[in-house]
Amino acid sequence: MKWYQIMVAKYYWLIIIIFLLFAFFIGYFAIIKPKMDQTFGGGPLDLKTRQEILNEQKAYLERLKKMKQEADEINFLELEKIKYVLAEKVDVPLILKQIKALAEQSDLELINFSFDFKNGILTIKFDFKKGNYQMIKKYLAEIEKNIRIMDVREISLTGAGSGASLVIQSYYLE
Repeated sequence: MKWYQIMVAKYYWLIIIIFLLFAFFIGYFAIIKPKMDQTFGGGPLDLKTRQEILNEQKAYLERLKKMKQEADEINFLELEKIKYVLAEKVDVPLILKQIKALAEQSDLELINFSFDFKNGILTIKFDFKKGNYQMIKKYLAEIEKNIRIMDVREISLTGAGSGASLVIQSYYLE
């Protein structure tokens, strides 16, 4: 027999103990320690952390239930009015048709317009022929009665009743 065979036969119990200690050491640091770190000390498997997440989700669920209850209490007719006042999509032809109709009611003649849409705000600039102060005042009163929300941003009168220009903004849900 060779010398290493004699050593293995003589100290086999020591070799087995060293092998088991090495296997335990590797198993502890490769498997058990990472799971313990996750379970204790605020890791993702920590009971305290999970309880906090559960409480947050319960509070969120309660808020959602309250919002659903409030949404169920909204009157359908009121909702339709809101949808009309704050339209979901920009309908430029419809708005221009409204502006022209309001201008005709106020004895104004629309001669030019331009528009720009950014971030849910439609800005319309338009010019009128033969627009004096009284006509513009009447036109603004008509805009005020209009159900669609419109803000007048600029008013310019040119000459003595020879023309006027307005800048109006309207809002959308887009």
